[in-house]
Amino acid sequence: MRKAALRVIALMAALLLPAGAMAGGTWMTVTDRPSEAQQLMPPTEYTGEITVTFLGDCTLGEDTKKIPKRLGFARRIADNGTDFPFRELVRLTGEDDLTVGNLEGVLSDRNLENSRAKKQYNFIGKAGYTEVLKSGSVECVTLANNHTMDFGKAGYADTKEALETAGICWFDADKPAIWESDDGLKIGFIGVAMSLSGSKRSAYQKQAKLLKEYGCSAIVTVMHAGTEYEYEPPDSYQKQITKEAVKVSDLIIGHHPHVVQGYNVLDGVPVVYSLGNCVFGGNTKPRDMDAMVVQAVLHFTEGQLEKIDLHFYPIYVTSDRNYNNYSPRFLTGKDAERVLNKLKKSTGNDPGEWNEETGAVVSFEVKGQ
Repeated sequence: MRKAALRVIALMAALLLPAGAMAGGTWMTVTDRPSEAQQLMPPTEYTGEITVTFLGDCTLGEDTKKIPKRLGFARRIADNGTDFPFRELVRLTGEDDLTVGNLEGVLSDRNLENSRAKKQYNFIGKAGYTEVLKSGSVECVTLANNHTMDFGKAGYADTKEALETAGICWFDADKPAIWESDDGLKIGFIGVAMSLSGSKRSAYQKQAKLLKEYGCSAIVTVMHAGTEYEYEPPDSYQKQITKEAVKVSDLIIGHHPHVVQGYNVLDGVPVVYSLGNCVFGGNTKPRDMDAMVVQAVLHFTEGQLEKIDLHFYPIYVTSDRNYNNYSPRFLTGKDAERVLNKLKKSTGNDPGEWNEETGAVVSFEVKGQ
């Protein structure tokens, strides 16, 4: 069930935000409960594999007050085109069934300086940079992170509008998303930003229940949490989130620390704590340029998730030797082993032997939810 082999479905459910029918199935940002007819639909009997690619922090823009224009993301795109950032990673993202990234920043063509939040970094790029995502075969992004509101409600609204206009789905801490295959298999995605305290916990539980009502055969929690530049998870917030998320999730994927962190298995649920950066326009010289892309191969039998294979692909966030040019490249040989050793040291769990084609692979039998 690869993207190139699947037809595009044009119809969206009436209760869903317009997110565009993407290659490889239909994406939906959920805004309400399913209709009675939708709830009565028979469960899928799909047997086969679904491949999902997960990307770390993607900042399609920069803080114009901190990065010189000649080194900024905008200049790089102007000189090289929108396919430049994902030119290497598309080898994976263009051949999977779906790709999910963390969009960390605002997309808008308006002057939003009056809406700039008072914080150390505020990231913004052009609305047209959605073409970067499309060129990279990224169909859906999470907005559940600490830079979504860098330019207030106006910037947030512009970002959602830009994504929807481009046919790219999104989910956030208050609205989940669903991917549905041509065979009727549904996978749900929930975003968590920083913590699950107080009302956030109730909202999370509500979203998980909603995805079950829609008949999702698997649920993935994407968490943006952890201590920046800390290599050994979990911190208190990651513990808080995963303690709740393992109750309803089949897989948990994290980012925010800007460095790679390893994986663990909690109550039978695989957790990858941090992918690090990806296409990251926020810094010309990140402190650590090692990162990774993770592909999850989900094995279903008659609609039931039975096994998950995690493929770890070490990357370097730049293909330039001197500074970040916002175009990641795959690592090989000793460089790839260096990143995999960081993962092993991080949590004590071995990501396995690296292979150029398959990455390093770890397999998990799935617990029943």
